Parts: sequence; C-alpha cells; structure tokens
Amino acid sequence: MDEFKALADGKPVKVEILDLEKPVSAELVWSWKKGTITGKADIGGKTIDVKTKLTFKGDKACSAGKGEKPSCHFIYIDGDKFYEVRDDMKVHAVSTVG
Repeated sequence: MDEFKALADGKPVKVEILDLEKPVSAELVWSWKKGTITGKADIGGKTIDVKTKLTFKGDKACSAGKGEKPSCHFIYIDGDKFYEVRDDMKVHAVSTVG
C-alpha cells in the first residue's frame, strides 16, 4: 500500500469502472489523511458527487458510501495507472493518476 499511497494520495485520478451495468467514469481524489475518496462521477450520463470512506483490509483498498458495506479490491500499479481487481480476478476499475 505504500507504493499506492505514493502514487495516488491527494492527486487527481481519472477512473473508469468496468463492471457495472452502466458506464461509469469519475474524477476523484484519494486522501489517506482524511480517509476519503471524493470527486464527481458520471453514471450513464448523470453526474453525482462522490464522498466515500477509504479503508484498507490487508492488501486491499476498500471504499464504502454512507450506510453501505465496504467494497474491497486488490490494487495493481503500472506506471501512472492502477487497477482495482476483484477477488475473482476480474478488473473492477482502471485509474490514471494526474
């Protein structure tokens, strides 16, 4: 997680979520200090504000909206990109920092 923190902490991140029913893209900021992921997301053409809780469970990063169960993913880094991968090894999201 140290490599992930160095890459993404406090920086703008462009996210494409691949495993939902509608196309989702977002511009987010991951903050370790605040324990949040914030920004704006476009879900099938509708823009929403994002503010979720950021936690870690072993070697996974987890996010959860208010009243939601955390969703946790393995993080794989490739240059300025990182991949969030589900337990079944399918890619949940591709994110580019900067």
